Amino acid sequence: MKKIFKIFACLTLLVSLASCSKDFLETSPTSSYDQSFIFTTTDNAFAALNGIHKSMVAQYYSRQNIGGYPSFQIAMDCFGEDLVFPTAGNGWWTNTGEVKWNSQRNANSWTSAFPFRISYKWISNANMIIDNIDNAKGSEDQKTMVKGQALAYRGMAYFWLVQLYGDRYDASSPNSTLAVPLVVNTVEVKKPLETVANIYAQIVKDLEDAVNLLNNPSNPYMSFNSKSQITAATAMGLRARVALAMQDWTNAKKYSEMAINTTSAKLMTQTQYAQGFNNADNQEWMWGFEMIPDQTMYFYGFMAYMSWNFNSSNIRGCPKCINSNLYDAIPATDIRKTLFDPTGKAWTMPTGSYKKYKYMNRKFAVADYASSVADANFMRLGEMYLIAAEACAKLNDAASAQNYLYTLNKTRDDEYKKSTKTGADLIEEIYLYRRIELWGEGFRFLDLKRLNLPLDRTGANHVEAVSLTMQVPADDIRWKFAIPQEEIDANDLIDKNVND
Repeated sequence: MKKIFKIFACLTLLVSLASCSKDFLETSPTSSYDQSFIFTTTDNAFAALNGIHKSMVAQYYSRQNIGGYPSFQIAMDCFGEDLVFPTAGNGWWTNTGEVKWNSQRNANSWTSAFPFRISYKWISNANMIIDNIDNAKGSEDQKTMVKGQALAYRGMAYFWLVQLYGDRYDASSPNSTLAVPLVVNTVEVKKPLETVANIYAQIVKDLEDAVNLLNNPSNPYMSFNSKSQITAATAMGLRARVALAMQDWTNAKKYSEMAINTTSAKLMTQTQYAQGFNNADNQEWMWGFEMIPDQTMYFYGFMAYMSWNFNSSNIRGCPKCINSNLYDAIPATDIRKTLFDPTGKAWTMPTGSYKKYKYMNRKFAVADYASSVADANFMRLGEMYLIAAEACAKLNDAASAQNYLYTLNKTRDDEYKKSTKTGADLIEEIYLYRRIELWGEGFRFLDLKRLNLPLDRTGANHVEAVSLTMQVPADDIRWKFAIPQEEIDANDLIDKNVND
């Protein structure tokens, strides 16, 4: 762990400039930052917290396809079967191995390295805040807000890590296999690999502590104008995601319902659903990143790979498509079906240089094809309804599950009728609508893994020459990412043969 933290345990500060209303980003390595200055006041600690917010969407390591959290989202769907690459395009996500399934087990690949590096960067920064905020001068209410958000970030980062580098959580087993190091302070940064069970226990504690700290409407510091801040509802949503992965249906139901009842977000209209998923002002978004127009991500951002109209060579040559079987399963009256073109001929493209393919999407769009300005969505209310529906169905509460699914789907499809299914049939319907609703938003690989399902791209519109890997059994080692070689080399507490 030592090497990773020397390089990436940096505290990102937002320093407000008196002459300008914008924020200026500055990073300082652990060995040189002045901790006594940073945590002198709660205002400075909040600036440090905002540095984590800012680092969620940024280019890393001079890699065009590594733009922070949105790159996680893209990669997770590249590994699934619902996102289709009709051609290799200019090679991003295909030649880098995610679509082909030949890079995550390579300890020297960027696919294995970048989630590890970025997640521990967030963990390190959160640890610095958590370890020091109590001694800062300032309002106790502001300390509570800052600490609650930092705990949520740490829990989120470990949730990414344990899902990727560990075996799937199995509620019927002790989950004693090893995953990643568990570092929860700024003193002990070199640790051995920890068990899946213990990492999940820490995630649960961090997120439940975050909920308790943030869930206080009377705290004046809990009112935010920006959706970049983690609210109580966001922390509840994160906790619901974790419960879902743990097959902890009781808490998945509890925390998704808490998020639904706490958030100010409302399910978006059909008109809003078709507006490109690019604006944090969307009433359904619970958590996201608001892009400053003159600080865009250009060719490093989500829209440079997933939109239909951004002016990038990747988009012009390789528009992203939906699995034809999934498209066929969407009801004809559903607004979500209109976001895909099964003919590859229906839409007018920004210029003649854009290629068209069957089943291409226009779910994601930039307002101006010459600009990459677009906010990034990390959590929205529709997901919470799907979690609540799945949890209720698993708890044999079919009526509640049907109600949650109906509430969501009725906003997307005026003709949707409440399901009368029960048992396994109802659960399968919920899974189907989860795939439809969250297409392209970064859930499919992790859903397949948590449900212990195989990858199967056959019988659809996948191009075998592009995908290469068409089927992967549920018990295949490739569902678990390799620990990066640079971490193994730097940390003598990790078995050198850990990836064998």
